[in-house]
Amino acid sequence: MSISRRSLLSTGLVTAAAGAASLPLLAAARRRRRSDDDSSSSDFSKSVLGYTPFTQPLPLPAPLTRITLDPKPGIYPNRPMGVPANAPIAPTHNFDDVTHAIAAEFGQFPDMLDTSKFSPISTDHAVEFGLYIEETLHRFVPDGPEVPIFTYRDAAKEPGSGTTPGPTVVVGVRELAVLRCYNALTEDRGDGDGQVNSTHHAHESSIHLHGGHNTAHADGYPDFYTLAGEARDYWYTNCGPQRTIGVPGVAPVHGTDFDPAWIPTTLWYHDHAMDVTGFNVAKGLAGFYLCVDDREYELFDKGVIPEPGGPYDIGVALADARFNADGTIFYDFLDHNGHIGDVFLANGKVQPYFEVEQRKYRFRLLNGCNARILELRLSGGQKMSIIGTDSWLLPYAVCVDSFEVSAGMRQDVIIDFSGYEGGDEVFLENIMIQTDGRKSKKVDPNSPTPFIKFIVKGGTSVSETPCTAGTVIRGIQGVDVDPVGQWEQIPKDAIVAQRYFLFDRAMGAFTVNNRFFNPRRSDADPDLGVGAEEWLWENKSGGWDHPIHTHLEGHQVITINGELPREERRYNQDLTLLRNGELAELRVKFRTFTGPFVFHCHTIEHEDMRMMGVVDPTPTAATPDAIDDTGPLDGETRIEPVVSGVVPDCIDLEHEEYLYFDAVGDLERLDDRGVGFPECEFDVTLRGNRGRKK
Repeated sequence: MSISRRSLLSTGLVTAAAGAASLPLLAAARRRRRSDDDSSSSDFSKSVLGYTPFTQPLPLPAPLTRITLDPKPGIYPNRPMGVPANAPIAPTHNFDDVTHAIAAEFGQFPDMLDTSKFSPISTDHAVEFGLYIEETLHRFVPDGPEVPIFTYRDAAKEPGSGTTPGPTVVVGVRELAVLRCYNALTEDRGDGDGQVNSTHHAHESSIHLHGGHNTAHADGYPDFYTLAGEARDYWYTNCGPQRTIGVPGVAPVHGTDFDPAWIPTTLWYHDHAMDVTGFNVAKGLAGFYLCVDDREYELFDKGVIPEPGGPYDIGVALADARFNADGTIFYDFLDHNGHIGDVFLANGKVQPYFEVEQRKYRFRLLNGCNARILELRLSGGQKMSIIGTDSWLLPYAVCVDSFEVSAGMRQDVIIDFSGYEGGDEVFLENIMIQTDGRKSKKVDPNSPTPFIKFIVKGGTSVSETPCTAGTVIRGIQGVDVDPVGQWEQIPKDAIVAQRYFLFDRAMGAFTVNNRFFNPRRSDADPDLGVGAEEWLWENKSGGWDHPIHTHLEGHQVITINGELPREERRYNQDLTLLRNGELAELRVKFRTFTGPFVFHCHTIEHEDMRMMGVVDPTPTAATPDAIDDTGPLDGETRIEPVVSGVVPDCIDLEHEEYLYFDAVGDLERLDDRGVGFPECEFDVTLRGNRGRKK
């Protein structure tokens, strides 16, 4: 019998509620599984089939091909009777139907939008992409086994050619894009078309563009699925939020009043399907998404940074993995602390090398681990210049000996190899000690773990403008004039509301303000486009770290435990690491789009185990043209499927066996805990919905 996180969550909570008498059974099962699997996993992981580190090259993800989608976005063949023209239809397991996919912002709902204000976006976007999710075979080491993994594959390429990380999307800022995702992880997928089928089950997916400023429909909400055998169109604005508010989805595209402090740069996409994100990401579902604007080209013209998207602009996804004795990926559904590996990967390869010239390189470093926190340095002690954190460039470069990246974070780093001699070798290495998914232990400079070996090629070094501490990158509004400053801090006098969120633990799962995640309940309803909010985040979960990620909008951390954060983390970010006992004060604005959106721990097993909250930005009298098309998030009312992309009837998921490993659908509904896929009828007064049961 296959076991899913959903059934384990159910089992764990039932066991906890049943009392101590039943606890030893689950504990014994955990001990047996870990003992059996750890032995074989550790033996393989240490040897990696005899692989000698740093003897295979670092692969670079290929750019995703721009294509013409057919059918066109917003066009739905085989539409059943009674469904409005151009409206999404119910799932049919047919890629051509592009089912339950399109946001209202495409213009399918003219009664909801004043179309006199803009041209329908369905005919006005600039670029189209196609991306398949498939299971393919991958070699982590040159002579090792072909391992089944989940991959993203360029729709212009042959089946079976998917990679991890997936192809890199490169767009210009404000270049509207539609990305069509085809989920080919069907139960009956064959082995003869370039794919494999290691699970013999369908797998749901929901792509999240991490750091994007997009509609809720295109954000990767946890149960706005792309079900197996179906396709979904994601509409991406590729711009920052508007400074003033108009019609959602319109002003960011056709208006001009953008907030230059939040122009995106280094984003990434990954799976976000409810309850199975950890498994899907551990199996390989991640990729880079880069936005390029005029300021980056100005910096390139001045010699401060390499050409954006050019040969010296390198995306590197760092990850850790564990393997079973047969070479397949190890994943323990019973370990809710966080998935930790003992083999170290860069762009899907075990400890590769990368040849560099005697010049500057830009490395967009992503921590693609499920739970591991990294502290990265160069082995020779050379300083590195950080020019961006997470999705945004900094106002000024910050020079460091080492830097921290928790799961999901990015650091945009300039490394200058011009001072090295030909033949020199230098390692990018991690000096953070972490032995389980709960938390990092300590920084130990004497115990480095190398990820990549850089081999410096001989020849004449390139003469470039140094990128040193204080080099103007974005600059600060009202301070810098050449180039004109763009970044600004959210002022304290803009704060119109304060919210407190406690990140804690209960019954073997994780909570936010003592409640488990419920996709149909809003935990915060900020006024859309009205001032800013002060959020206080506190970690009181005991022995667990929690890197917290906000969707839709980034945030600015003011203090952590009353002190300034590390210099490079004082500006814009979409992830903030909370160690046990820490209290973070941050500021955030909600602009442009109504919800629902989530915020959550990016230790992905914590996210899967319910450490997520829902934020639903709401129009006010100050934004009369804004449209709330999501329905009330009261923990009870269903979101209207024709608008949101939710499957029309939640019971269909159970009857049709769409969800991973569940013969009867989602986990057994625990009405007194607010856990599990809602059957549309449950008590909103109980824990997990409105509050703790009295």
